Amino acid sequence: MKNKLRFNFLLASLILISINSTWCQITSDLYYDKKEYSSLSDALKNPDVVYRLNLSNQDLTTFPDSIWAKFPNLEYLSLKNDRLKELPSGIGNLKSLRVLDLSGNDFSVLPQSFSQLENLREIYLNDEKDMDVNQSLGTIKDLPNLRILHLENDNLKNIPPSLLNLTKLEALYLDGNPFTTLADKRWANFENLEFLSLRNDHLKEIPAEIGNLKNLKVLDLSGNDFSILPQSFAQLKNLREIYLNNEAKMDINQSLNTIKDLPNLRVLHLENDNLNSIPSNLLNLNQLESLYLNNNDFNMVPTELNQLNNLNLLDLHDNHSRLSMDDLRIRDSFRFKIRL
Repeated sequence: MKNKLRFNFLLASLILISINSTWCQITSDLYYDKKEYSSLSDALKNPDVVYRLNLSNQDLTTFPDSIWAKFPNLEYLSLKNDRLKELPSGIGNLKSLRVLDLSGNDFSVLPQSFSQLENLREIYLNDEKDMDVNQSLGTIKDLPNLRILHLENDNLKNIPPSLLNLTKLEALYLDGNPFTTLADKRWANFENLEFLSLRNDHLKEIPAEIGNLKNLKVLDLSGNDFSILPQSFAQLKNLREIYLNNEAKMDINQSLNTIKDLPNLRVLHLENDNLNSIPSNLLNLNQLESLYLNNNDFNMVPTELNQLNNLNLLDLHDNHSRLSMDDLRIRDSFRFKIRL
């Protein structure tokens, strides 16, 4: 009996040691996975365990091409705001790289070696005043895993032809560009696009071709100068969330009429739109679950929103007129949560 107890105790001890060893290894892996290095010299001391390297805002002028092959596991690299006039071609040797931020530099083109970044999923090319966007996109257009592209504040006047070849994109950010036109029948090329942001582009007209984006789920049109949404938007059957904030010239009621029957629309943003009453067509969006009316001119909680049977959240914070105590008391009578 004693031998059996001793054996069971020994077996239990071995199991605990094994579990503890495994947990320590997992904890160690998580630690290295989460740690972000901001010094190249520190990262080079043990490059095999470097997964994230943030060298942004460091005024780095040159990098020896040979160093990049020393980081076999690097998944994230930022060289943001380093004012590089030329990018190291050795970055093309980062076989595990998934996210690359090159925003705010002074280079003209991406090196041809970037076409080897087969695991790259997301690239930031924002604030690139000197970059030949079309030629650079031509370099990365065939990357098999590239899904997210940022071209914000790049002084774009129209859609670069090479962009239309990146048909596997799932998210595209074109914010802060002075587009003269975005009309192009080839928008339908982006058959996998789920997220599109055109914030602060001051577009006087939204291209009807966007209605051809059959898989689009999130659309941000905030900060533009258009008057109505195109009728083609009624075709965006998979659209789940739309941002229509800071739209000083938009006919909100007419635009809401265009999208009122979208079957999957769940989240609507009408923030900072100078609203002081509920547009009548808003009450036809019965599928809504979240409604953001922040930074408007409401002076009371709009009780008619109780007609929206699926609404779970109404956000009214930072309205210009202070809501009364009576409104604060009746807040609990609504079926949905209200943020004031």
